[in-house]
Amino acid sequence: MKYIKTLFSILSWPVYLVIIAYLLIAAPMALGYRPVVVLSGSMEPTFPVGSIIYYKAAPFDSIEVGDAITFHAGDGGSLVTHRVVEKQEISQNFVTKGDANETADPNPVAYGDVAGKTWSLCIPYAGYFVTYGKQPPVIGVMAAILILGILLDNVKTKGRPENDEEPK
Repeated sequence: MKYIKTLFSILSWPVYLVIIAYLLIAAPMALGYRPVVVLSGSMEPTFPVGSIIYYKAAPFDSIEVGDAITFHAGDGGSLVTHRVVEKQEISQNFVTKGDANETADPNPVAYGDVAGKTWSLCIPYAGYFVTYGKQPPVIGVMAAILILGILLDNVKTKGRPENDEEPK
């Protein structure tokens, strides 16, 4: 039983580290920023595939040419992050372009479709970590390790003192 307790104690430390990493990744949310995982290479090298970037709602007047914005695109409303190459004041639209793309996007982005202005903070590879960690089997294994570790820590070995010392 002592070896099983030790095993779960050792296994619980990486789980605690993963939880801390998730909290650090989520921390900018306290300031109103929303995280998004970069799924394509259209903004490389600024935002590499698999990175986590953050965006925050912004008034039309604060978005300028050269800013990266995150917006809802297409019928599905999937999020896209591209750079503003032209700002149209009268129609309140933006012409956008991915940094790695040769041409501007075919359709202007209406301000109403803008989710927010993208923060320059980019956490490379963290998107892979978050995407993998959101899978139910991974969550289940981490929860099981923590729960079993806690339960085993509270189990007293039958007929033996709590601190595993020999009786006097």
